[in-house]
Amino acid sequence: MKQIQVKANYSMSQGDLILLCHLKADFMDRDAGAFETRGIKPARVEALRKQADAAANLPSDEQLDYAKQALTEAVATQRGVVESGMATLMSQVAIVHDNRSLAYKAFGSASLYDDSEGEFYVNMGHLLDWANARADEYVVQGLTLAQLQALETETEKYLLALKAQRQAISGRSATTQARQIALNALYDELAALCGIGQGLFKQTDVSKYDDYVINPAAESGTPPETLP
Repeated sequence: MKQIQVKANYSMSQGDLILLCHLKADFMDRDAGAFETRGIKPARVEALRKQADAAANLPSDEQLDYAKQALTEAVATQRGVVESGMATLMSQVAIVHDNRSLAYKAFGSASLYDDSEGEFYVNMGHLLDWANARADEYVVQGLTLAQLQALETETEKYLLALKAQRQAISGRSATTQARQIALNALYDELAALCGIGQGLFKQTDVSKYDDYVINPAAESGTPPETLP
């Protein structure tokens, strides 16, 4: 089942939300006595601060993209290592068989450079199986089992790099979703506490009432500005 994208239920940036939580928490400290009449203890306000601090420590999109890009570059680098080893192997085969011959083409190296990431790994396996079965034919040209084993090792390293990249892509999506869920929960708690604050001072203190308005534009009937 395709995961449903979690959307923000607030119209401000992550940084502005976190700053707003700390600002409103200071107002709640100031009015702690009034909040206690509604059953809101200082511990809950402190928990809001800690929740905001935890949200501030969540990785940014840029950090997640950097990690993914670094792993993508690692895949490309390791593929280059495997391709280099394959080229050496095929140059040894070419001494015995013309590169237009069926014997040469049977190794399947021609299409490898254009293969997708997954196909490259699978087709390298086929090439190595074929080479291992016929290694004796190319001993004079310097082909050794140790050379083939080294190339197999590099091919497995390529698979590990590819898996790490794919896991990072999947993990980025999951982390982005988890971050948005956490920020929505933070906003919901802020909205609940500010709603109590508004209720406390609606009839008695307009200034303090305004302190608990999350979006003054929305309260006045003006559409809120959407921040990046």
